[in-house]
Amino acid sequence: MRASGGGKLTFGLLFALYSGSAGMTQLMTTLNAAYAVRERRSWIKVHLISVALTLGISILIIAALLLVVAGGYALSIVGQHFGINLAVYVAIKVVQWVCALAFVVMAFAAIYYFAPNVYEQHWYWITPGSLIGVIMWVAASAGLRIYLHFSNSYSKTYGSLGAVIILMLWFYVTGLAFLVGGQINATIEHAAAEHGHPEAKLPGQKAA
Repeated sequence: MRASGGGKLTFGLLFALYSGSAGMTQLMTTLNAAYAVRERRSWIKVHLISVALTLGISILIIAALLLVVAGGYALSIVGQHFGINLAVYVAIKVVQWVCALAFVVMAFAAIYYFAPNVYEQHWYWITPGSLIGVIMWVAASAGLRIYLHFSNSYSKTYGSLGAVIILMLWFYVTGLAFLVGGQINATIEHAAAEHGHPEAKLPGQKAA
């Protein structure tokens, strides 16, 4: 039974990785369209990048969620049993949210650096697109959490599939935030290139 359960878990993880990498490949294609460049990387390279980004982004986003959800739960338990000064509590919450946002910002930076087929891409921790994307992602995630807190109609309507549907909706919102941020970055870069910025690229340009 344990071997069967382990096999099912392995299959589930591999299927999730395959599904996620397929979505990541589509995200890479859309970002190429935003930068007006063609995908000239080999099929193997594209899918290796897709799998690596899927793993990396999943780890970063899950770490951010664990910091916010599990971290807050652990902090409340510690406060109930041992007591925590209000100033210390606030300081820990601030550090917790700063670290979570840092993970999300790192995820956006990795997407915008590795996903589009642009040579001599520069690594930027914070860009206008990533800033808007992170704000959009946080707002949408918070709104979804508020909805789930005050409404449980989805479970009555869809039963056990409700959680899967909510998760798929959250994935959709996350992907939309990446795309909106990428389009903003591409638009700003193209405008900067038209004004003569030395490191910016015109639509369709691959090299800086």
